[in-house]
This record gives sequence, structure tokens and C-alpha cells, in this order.
Amino acid sequence: MVFVLSALINMRHLLAATMKKSNLVASLIAIQVLGLASTSVAQTGFTPLNQSQIRSLMFGQMFTGEYFNGGQWAERFNPNMTSVYVEEGKAIHGHMEFKGSLLCFDYPYRPDLEGGCFEIWKRGANCFDFYSSQSVVSFNDRRFGRNWMARAWISDAPSTCKSELIG
Repeated sequence: MVFVLSALINMRHLLAATMKKSNLVASLIAIQVLGLASTSVAQTGFTPLNQSQIRSLMFGQMFTGEYFNGGQWAERFNPNMTSVYVEEGKAIHGHMEFKGSLLCFDYPYRPDLEGGCFEIWKRGANCFDFYSSQSVVSFNDRRFGRNWMARAWISDAPSTCKSELIG
């Protein structure tokens, strides 16, 4: 991401220098390259997933995850909107529902287990950050993958999450 952002900055400098020389062809090429660089930045997870994306990327999958405090968990997201949450070797059956683009979890057989609604951001090929709808985390923290409540990856594939907590 740093590389892409530095490329954008360098392209802006190139564009400014090119326009000073009044070379129309070079200016148009620089503008096109800048547009391509901006497109790649926009595709790196600067917005949360919508309901359709969550369904296609996450449902039918088993996830391994961690909480911000280092606690470990796993959960299967079934296509029928049920889930099986596993923590400390205990499986707990739950239900999921969408409220807009928020994915909400409820565990009716364990009232002591808090569920909640989450905004989900994709962070690479196999990494998803969860932000509680109750969270006061800033939009920029969400955009850049900071201060997540939970993070998860598809269990049967290598994690692409960047975290000192992941072993």
C-alpha cells in the first residue's frame, strides 16, 4: 500500500513537471497513468464489504480468527444464515442476519455470549477485519486496517493478515 501511495505522489510530481513543459502528449499519458494508479488504490479495501460481497466471499467457509486482545476463535458461516462458533474447544450454534451491509450474529443458546453487528473490510486475498457497529473507531482507522475488534481468514488457506498477533 505504501508503494502504491508513493507511486501516486510521484505521478503527481511527474504530471506537474510535464504540464510545465507544455508537452500535451506527455501530459495526457501522465494523466492516464495517474488514473490507473488511483484505480488500484481504490481496489485495496478502502470501503467495507456490502451484503452481496460478504455472501459470496464468506458464506460456506470456516474462518479462524483473533480478537484485538489476542483471543482465538473459529466460526463457520453457513449459507442458510446459521453459524457454528468455536472458542476454547466449545462449539456454539448461532444465527446470522444482515442489517444493511452489517453482518449480525446472535447465539440464542448461550445468552452470555455477546453477538453483535459488524462492518467487514477485506484486507487482501485472505484477511477480513470486523468492526462493531457500536465502535467509535474512525473511518481512517477502518480504511487502513487499524483498531479492528476481530480479524479472520479462511481456515484452509494461508492467512494474508498482517498482525503481530497471528502466529
